[in-house]
Amino acid sequence: MRRLILVSAVLILFLAGCGIKPEGVSRTEDFEKPDIKDEFCGIQISFQYCKCAFHGQYCDEIGMSKKEADKYVQEEYDKWLKTASADFASRCQGANGYMDDYTCNYCDSGYTADKEGCLADSDADTDADEEDEVDADWKKYSDIDNAIEPTDRSYEAQQALAAYNSMIAKLVETFELSRDIEIENEMQAGLNEYRQAIVQNQKTNLLKAFWRLSWVTTSTIKSGVQAGSAYSKIMTSAGSAVQSIASGLKSFQALIPANSDLAIDKSTLTGQATSVGAKTALTAVESLGDPYKVATKFVQSAAEASVPSADISEAEINILKQQQINKGVVDQVLANSKAANAERQAKLTALEAEIKTLETQITEWENKEKERVASALVESCKKLTEQQPAAEQE
Repeated sequence: MRRLILVSAVLILFLAGCGIKPEGVSRTEDFEKPDIKDEFCGIQISFQYCKCAFHGQYCDEIGMSKKEADKYVQEEYDKWLKTASADFASRCQGANGYMDDYTCNYCDSGYTADKEGCLADSDADTDADEEDEVDADWKKYSDIDNAIEPTDRSYEAQQALAAYNSMIAKLVETFELSRDIEIENEMQAGLNEYRQAIVQNQKTNLLKAFWRLSWVTTSTIKSGVQAGSAYSKIMTSAGSAVQSIASGLKSFQALIPANSDLAIDKSTLTGQATSVGAKTALTAVESLGDPYKVATKFVQSAAEASVPSADISEAEINILKQQQINKGVVDQVLANSKAANAERQAKLTALEAEIKTLETQITEWENKEKERVASALVESCKKLTEQQPAAEQE
């Protein structure tokens, strides 16, 4: 048996090394350790501490020696890294994935992530059906019934309903946050391509990256989505710097529709547990789809948009370099984008904890309702038993 386990372990390592994904895994994503200078210093911690730690500058301003600052920066970076790693794992689990060391394995449709792999939904159907039957047996006698007005239900059923509504609202918010984080990540990658194209004087790549950034930025703003708003500064500074881009940008943005696939009608989701029942409401939220796939598809659609021609010269590229690179516009936009994502991730982590708490509360209130129903049924049977002899005497 021990030999079999060892052989299985070796086989798994061999398959992983050959790039063959385990059953049910659609894609994998590694947790990439953020660079301390590019993604921590000046964003998560004041740049003065890093300048002192790495270059011996601003030490007097922070009241530390170079050695003390280095120790402080490394300690704070390690704390932040642990949080970033935990957030990555949480995001992985929230997107139907499971962690294998520092790699997230995302499960394909028809599979549900378990702690150690992707479980085919058919394997879980039997257990779910049995559980549904048990629920139906007692719930048909309870006040957890859509036919009963919420105000007419028992206190226990009302509390369960309130927790459901709150949980559904938070699930919608987590979808939006997860989606916006991925949009922002895609935008950051696009901005880095744009920076590289300007620095290396690559006109075609520059325009391609610029129009993609413009399309996503304008589309998100028109849809009332916050993601990408930091990038509007790239548009405005470029427009004032290069006339040919400015005229093209104006006509391009006018073609972008007011609404997109990102717009969510919350009125059809929030509070649905009261009107159509918790199960239907949860299904409606699930129908929103995978937030990461929605975001990726949305950003990729920017490449399919019809873009205007803007024949810019080398001199105009140098103007962009002066306006946006040398003056730090690109760096500031990137920093703001990362800061916005950090806020979203913190909020997402808090919401996920709140949702788990609500799930526990729902279970507790439904159990209390179950106890109330059981007690009422026992009492009803007792009364019928007591009345039966009297009826027989008559």
